[in-house]
Amino acid sequence: MKEMLLFEKMNNPKQNLRSMSSDEGVFILDRRGEIIFANSKAREVYKLKRELRKTLRHNRTKLRSGNKEIVLYPIFDENELKFFFGVVRDMEEIIKIKKVLDITYERVKAFREDIAHHFFNPIAIAKGYLRLLSDKTMDPDDKMKVEKAMTAIERVEAVIKNIVINGKICE
Repeated sequence: MKEMLLFEKMNNPKQNLRSMSSDEGVFILDRRGEIIFANSKAREVYKLKRELRKTLRHNRTKLRSGNKEIVLYPIFDENELKFFFGVVRDMEEIIKIKKVLDITYERVKAFREDIAHHFFNPIAIAKGYLRLLSDKTMDPDDKMKVEKAMTAIERVEAVIKNIVINGKICE
């Protein structure tokens, strides 16, 4: 780490710094905003050099350029700013995934609302009729059957509430 922090003393830092290939671009700026290193995925930073210099801060900074997100991290050694480490991410895939998630969320929401409407209305009607029946004078055997029917409907209602609220099939 000390060697990395002392990159100013290296004869040719661009030759000594390496980057593993990945989907993210990585780059290093000196404390003045000069590009010391950028892997092939971070080529955009050469075009955005002026914008990057304007965003140099003593805390983490984000910058957007089209579908790219650039994040700069200041690196300190003993409270002295040494350099900036940057990451370039292509947000296109993330944006596509977010759109798919939003559409899926809306479909699930509509599905749950349909379940609520199509099941709760008939259940409310059935419970209402059972309450009317239970208010009448009945023999104990019929009263027990109405109570069992009410219990069964309440169990179904609990399952539907869990589906609508939690997305789980359980009582």
